[in-house]
Formats: sequence, C-alpha cells, structure tokens
Amino acid sequence: MSAHRPPPAEWQPIQSLLQAGLPQAMLAVGESGTLVGQYCDDLQQVALCFAPSTQGLPCGSCRSCRLLAEGSHPDLLVITAETGKRIAIELVRHANEFLTFTPQVSARRWLRVEPAEAMTAAAANALLKTLEEPAARAHILLLSERPSQLLATIRSRLQRLPFPVMRPGQCMVWLEGLGIPPAEALWLSRQFENRPLRAWQLWESGWVTLRQTWIDALLNLPQQGPVAALRLADHWAKDTDLLLLRELMLSLLADLLRLRNHRLDNIVHLDYLQLLEAMAQSAQAISLWETLEDWIRLPESLVQNRNVGMMLETLLLSWVSIWSREKAHGITS
Repeated sequence: MSAHRPPPAEWQPIQSLLQAGLPQAMLAVGESGTLVGQYCDDLQQVALCFAPSTQGLPCGSCRSCRLLAEGSHPDLLVITAETGKRIAIELVRHANEFLTFTPQVSARRWLRVEPAEAMTAAAANALLKTLEEPAARAHILLLSERPSQLLATIRSRLQRLPFPVMRPGQCMVWLEGLGIPPAEALWLSRQFENRPLRAWQLWESGWVTLRQTWIDALLNLPQQGPVAALRLADHWAKDTDLLLLRELMLSLLADLLRLRNHRLDNIVHLDYLQLLEAMAQSAQAISLWETLEDWIRLPESLVQNRNVGMMLETLLLSWVSIWSREKAHGITS
C-alpha cells in the first residue's frame, strides 16, 4: 500500500466494493498531485493480489505483489499521457488486445489509463467498443482530472470509485509527517490544498527558493512596465516549468481577488500580504478575472501552440496592464 494509508473507516467503501466484486469498468477522479493516484495503485495491487486481507489490503508477499513491486507484472498495463500530449489510438488498440488475453499470473487483467481525457477522439471511440463488451476477466480503470471532458457514452459505462477525500488540515499534517517545517507546510498546504504529493515534490525540488524568486519578479513587474515583462518572458520561456508557473499565478490572482473583498481566509501567500493588499485595492476585479481566465487556459494553449515565448509575453503583458490600465484611468478602489 502507499505511504499514506487512509484510516480503515475511510477505506471501508473500497473494501465493500472488493468484497461485492469489482466492476469491470471504473472511474477514479482526482487532480494530479492528489493521493488518488496512490489509491489507484493500492486498488490494483489488492485486486491482483493472491491473498488480500478482509480489510481490503494486499498481502505484500505473494508473487503478484512482488511483481508489482518490481514493475514487471504481466497482467497490468498502464497507459499515460506525457504533459501536453494526447493518448493515440495505437496505444488503445494495443490495450484492447492486451485485455483479450488470458491472465498469466493473477485472476484478472488490469488496464489503467491516465489522464483519460487525454485520449484522442479516435482513441476514446476505440476504448468505448471494449467498454461495451469487455473480456470476462478484464478490468479497466480510467483516472481523470476532468471527467466532464470524457465522452458521455464512456462515462455512462464507468462506476466512480469512492476513494477517500483529504479533509481540511490533513494536507498540512501529512506534510509535517514527512519532515517539512510547520511554516512551510502551512503555505504549501494552502496553495496545493488536497494535492499533498504535488506539494511534497515541489518541496523536494527546492520550490521554497524558486517560489520567492518568481513572486518577487512578478510583483515588481507592474512598476517596471512592458519592456521588463517582455524581457522576463524571454528568460522564463527558455527553462521554466510553465505549468508550475501557472499554479503560482493562479494562487496569486486568487489571493488578490479575496483581498479585494477584504477576505483574509485562505490567503496562500501570507508572507506577501501587505504588498498584495495594496495591489488588490488598486486593481479592478474584472481585470483580475480576465487575467485569471487566461492562465487557466494555458494548458490548452500549450497543446495548440508551441510558441512558448509568445504565450508568456501575452500573459505577462496582461498582468502588467492590470495596473497600468487602472493608473491611466485614475482608478483607486
């Protein structure tokens, strides 16, 4: 099982599902960085285990569990999409063929697709045929961040799994349990909420220092103007994780919108509170919302257009224009 094992009461719905008999087509919903991916690991391990416990846990020592630990289980196939790329029909055709074969080790064959919404239309239709008439001992688990983007005909054939949901405060406790100091665990849990794995990965990669560098650069841009924004876009386009930058920008914009309404609850960047309060009151809400929507759409833009430099220029110029536009009109809230 994963490093974070939910309490028995929270895992009980999954235990009941295992005892009643797993459905052949399942849906797990959760953003990248939540514990849902680990729960999927747990479920497939216990589903393939030779001697699972009555609590819905794998034995950890049978041949199936050992093969899973080694990453060489012949009855498990995982299809994943690289960032910004789609899952092609060829991969799904291979998966469909995989499911038709007799299990070699366990009692069933297990296919996992993630994120399921990354399938092309052709790939989704190819999988739909298998979902309509799955092989006798075939089980299919789709993991999706945005299930609304799946074909309705696919969603209708899937049973959503009742995985535990991280409650408020649990993320911080989980991070502190891994040795992260309380102050850092607090703002990590505020920014990443129910995505503790994402928070832990960023902590391990030195995100504390990088975060401060990025925030300082972004909050100074409105005073420096468009030329500085273009220069920063050129610099960041070369070696910056744009999706990580997007997460930071979304949290900054969310803080500004909360502060415009004089709300101090759930502020992520408390260490920049005074500056953010001043910026929030000198910007119009509609400008903040428009910029927020532009950053939300960034993943789609990356798929459609690989000119990273131009996209960053547009986004950072929009960020700068929030305050230059207000100054030009003499607006102060």
